[in-house]
Amino acid sequence: MNKSVISIISTVPLYDGNLRQRLIDKIPQLGDFDFTDDVWYYNHKHKDSRAKFYYVVRFHKVNEPYKSLLKYYALIKNHSIFGIQQKIYYITAFIHFLNENYPGIAIKNINRDIINAYEYTISIDNNYKPNIKSALYRAISDFFKSLKGFPELPNIVPTKSINPFKQVQNPQNRTIPPSVIQKMDRMMKNMNVNIPLEFRTFYWLIRSFPNRGTEILSMKRNCLKTFYSEYTISIPTFKQNGGYNEPEMKAIPVIYSGHGKFVVELIKQLKLQTEKLLINYPLNEGDKKDYLFIGRYLTLHNDSNGNVDIRYDKRYKFVRNLNNITMNRYLKSLAVIIGIVDEDGNSCTVTSHQFRHNAVTDRMYQVGYTMEQIVKLTGHKNINMPSHYLHQLKERQKEVHLNMSELNNGKNNAVSFKGRIMNLDNQTINFLSNDLNKYLTWEANGKKGVGICGDISGCNPKGTSILFECYACEWFIPKADYYHDYKKEHEYWQAVIERIGTDTRRASQLENAIRNVSYLERIIEICEKGIEQYQKDNVDK
Repeated sequence: MNKSVISIISTVPLYDGNLRQRLIDKIPQLGDFDFTDDVWYYNHKHKDSRAKFYYVVRFHKVNEPYKSLLKYYALIKNHSIFGIQQKIYYITAFIHFLNENYPGIAIKNINRDIINAYEYTISIDNNYKPNIKSALYRAISDFFKSLKGFPELPNIVPTKSINPFKQVQNPQNRTIPPSVIQKMDRMMKNMNVNIPLEFRTFYWLIRSFPNRGTEILSMKRNCLKTFYSEYTISIPTFKQNGGYNEPEMKAIPVIYSGHGKFVVELIKQLKLQTEKLLINYPLNEGDKKDYLFIGRYLTLHNDSNGNVDIRYDKRYKFVRNLNNITMNRYLKSLAVIIGIVDEDGNSCTVTSHQFRHNAVTDRMYQVGYTMEQIVKLTGHKNINMPSHYLHQLKERQKEVHLNMSELNNGKNNAVSFKGRIMNLDNQTINFLSNDLNKYLTWEANGKKGVGICGDISGCNPKGTSILFECYACEWFIPKADYYHDYKKEHEYWQAVIERIGTDTRRASQLENAIRNVSYLERIIEICEKGIEQYQKDNVDK
C-alpha cells in the first residue's frame, strides 16, 4: 500500500509511525502557521475574493487530547477550507457533549452506546434544524473514519454506517421572481440613481452571466480583451478547476453593442475608479491589489427624494477587496430602499447566488443557449449541476418572453378531433359545424386547414399583441387530427433554435423561432388533452 495516499475508503489501517509527521509536513503548502497554533489561516489557499474567515480554522475551544486529533483530521481532509472549518465546528459540539456527559472518558472507549446517546440528544434538540442534525452526525462519523488506525481511537468505527438524520431538500424556488428582477433592473439601469459603481458593475455582471459572486469579485483589472467589435471578459473559476491552486479562466464573449456595450463600459469605468482609489487610499493588508473590485466601506440608505444615499464609513482610512458578504449586504439594502417585499409583505431577501440561477435560466431561454454552452459559461465540467438551475422555467418562457400570459392554460381550450369540437359553447359549435371549411385556417408541416378560427363575429385576437399570428390567438381551435404535423413543425423550429442560437446577427430569427416553439408546445398540449377527452367520452357512452 502507498502510505503517502491518505484515504478513508481503504479497509487497511491508515496509521503508521510516520503519518503524523507527513501530515505536519503539509502545513507549509497550506499557510504560514505552526501545528501548535490554535488559529490556522490557510493563506496559501486563499486565491479568491472571499473574506479571510472562510480560510481560517480555529481549535481554541477544544482541549487535549482532542485538539491534536482534530488538527490531524484537518490536515487529512482535502475539502474546501470552509468545509473543514464547519466539520471542526460540528465535531466540537460532540466533544462538548462528551465533557458534559462522559467526563474523563478515553477516546478509545467511545462506543455505539455513547454515539446512540448523542444521537438521541440531537434528535430532541429543537434548536437544530434537520439538515444541521444530519451534518452533526455526518461530521463525527467522518472523524472516526478519517482517523482510522490512530491508536487513540477505537478500533471499530462506533457510528452507524447510515446517517440516522436525513437531509431535507429546500423546496423554495431559488430564482428571483420576474417582478423583483424587473424592479431591480430598472433601478440599476438608471444612471441617475446614486448607485456605487462597484455595486452596479457587480450587479450587471452577475445578472448577465451565470457566474458565482466570488468569481466575479475575483476578476482582475485587465479582464477585458478586445477583438474588432467583440470583447472577452476573463472570469476565474475555482470550484471546477480540479483542486489546483491557480484558477481556471473563462473567456466570455460579448458583442460591443446594446447591453453588451453597457456592461463593457461599466467594467472600463470601474477599472479607472479602482486605480484612482489605490492612488488615494492604502489597501487593506493582505488584500490583492490587481483585483477589479476594490472599494471603500459604505452603507446604502433611502434618502428623502427617493434616491439612494451612500454613506462612507469614516472609521476606515483604507480600501479593501470586495466580497460576497458585502455585495449581499448591498442587495439587501437595495431591496429595502425600493420596497421589494414577499407575498406576506415582509422585506424580500435577494442574494448574489440567486442571480446565478436566474442567469443560467435566462440565457437558456432568452438567448437560445444550449446546455453545452451553459456549461462553458458557468465553468462546470458536465451538465449535471447546470440542469439543477432550470427552475420551472419551461412554462415561464412563454409568459415572460412571449407575452402569452392569457394563453397559458391549455386544459379547457377548444379543440377539434374527428369532426367533433370540444370545450366550446353549443351555439358556436353549431355555427361552425354548418360549414367548417369556411373557418379553416393556417397550416402545419405543409398541410392546409389544420386549425379552425373560432371568432365567428370577426377576427379579433386578444391572446397576444401579435395580431397576424393565428397560433397566438385564443380563438384558434387546433385540429387534433393533425397532432403529428404540429409535432413535426415543432421539431423544425426547435432545430432552427439549435442552429442559429449563437449567431448574434440572426437575433430576430431566433426570437421568432423561440416564439413559434412556445406556441406549438401549447397547441400540442391542447391536442393531447383533446384526444384524451375524446377517448374518455367514448368509453363513458
